[in-house]
Amino acid sequence: MLCTHCSKTFGVNAVKNQRGKGLNAQIQCPHCDAWLGKNPILTRLKIVAFYSGVAALVYGYFEPEMRNLTTPLAIVAVIVLLVSHMMDHLKVTQAPEIKEVDDSEHRQKYR
Repeated sequence: MLCTHCSKTFGVNAVKNQRGKGLNAQIQCPHCDAWLGKNPILTRLKIVAFYSGVAALVYGYFEPEMRNLTTPLAIVAVIVLLVSHMMDHLKVTQAPEIKEVDDSEHRQKYR
């Protein structure tokens, strides 16, 4: 997995904290402690597009006179599925707190 906050990769086994259930689940990056989650609307859209495409293809296979309607419906469902899959990635839902470091002494050395 790739963290969108620190751009570091980590494995699924490295995830120690998780909150939420189902499509609203969020995980915490082990490197920067940012909370990452997917968009539940896009995930639902992917699921609906997949099952409606499969249902249209199966129905069109067993009912040949409906193929003129089910084939375009299946094509549109696959297009929606692919576009929503490309848009659905981990997003930062809660960024970690940035600690302020006082480096005025270090800067004063070089002035």
